[in-house]
Amino acid sequence: MLFCQGLAAAAALNYEQAVAYYDQVLNQQADCYEVWYERGLALEGRGDYIEAISSYDRALSLRPKDSSACEIWHERGNAFHYGLGDYTQALSCYDQALKLVPDHEQVWHNRGSLLFYGMSLPEEAIACYDRTLAINPDYELCWRNRGNALAELRCYDAAIASYDRALALKPGDPVCWEARNLAVGKSGRPYHQPTTSPIFTMGYGDQTFVEGDTDSNVVFASAHGGNGETPRTLSRHPLLVIEDDWGRREILLERDRYSVGRDLKSDICLHSRFVSRQHAVLERLNPDNETVAYQITDGDFSGTPSTNGLIINGRKCRSTELQSEDVIVFGPKVQAVFKMVPAGLKNF
Repeated sequence: MLFCQGLAAAAALNYEQAVAYYDQVLNQQADCYEVWYERGLALEGRGDYIEAISSYDRALSLRPKDSSACEIWHERGNAFHYGLGDYTQALSCYDQALKLVPDHEQVWHNRGSLLFYGMSLPEEAIACYDRTLAINPDYELCWRNRGNALAELRCYDAAIASYDRALALKPGDPVCWEARNLAVGKSGRPYHQPTTSPIFTMGYGDQTFVEGDTDSNVVFASAHGGNGETPRTLSRHPLLVIEDDWGRREILLERDRYSVGRDLKSDICLHSRFVSRQHAVLERLNPDNETVAYQITDGDFSGTPSTNGLIINGRKCRSTELQSEDVIVFGPKVQAVFKMVPAGLKNF
């Protein structure tokens, strides 16, 4: 009964209550791998990725059958991949899952997305996407991601063909239409429109872009409605590398203050239903000198906290000064990495 109540709470996205129910079950029967697994899913759902991984480890220690162990390794990989940004550990988990169930389409797809969006290895990613599509040729998102990887390799005709397969399966996908149109422009065909590169990072109606054809990977945050600051000449530039439902993009930080959230009017718009409309505030510290430092604070400008909060390098955090390579998790499958890159470096 308690286990079923936990499942119902998790289905309703009430992860706190779900974990409480699962803990009650485990207090009575600690050797049930299904409960440890579901507990891990609930913890992952609320953004507690390190504790989720511990639950998955407990589930695996109870030696479940291969099909169940595959799912646990898969979710363990997702926690490292989308939650903590630890791509090496995530890849190892996905490989363990595939040893148990070699034809698991979702594991192959997530492995491909890790290689492409996380590790910038488009050729290896395409091989994973091809394995996925051999198992399920109607996997629309995989066709779109395959197109993105081909576009990154400047194989624009092949990318367009992949986008066409995706659109045949989901004709109303605005992100795929936009990526296809941009690939057409890059291919030299007659139709062309302003874009940034890589082309797959542009979303329909996105607020974070620069007009003009360029080979830069960088998107300048909130080109609309700035605060009137003029860009400073710096030896190192602060950069956010964001991953959300619309893929991966790099945002160069030049202003003193940014709002971050799901609201399309945010200075930095995150595309995920798990992100609050006003999720966080980024503020430059000591804006009058040439030292580049940013502080991130949970919530909006008035101090109202977000729903999920912030997890930085695996730990809940209300506010902190960001260091280079800090991983900021806003919710499941949406995160950013703060980087400091040398001025003049074209491709990050």
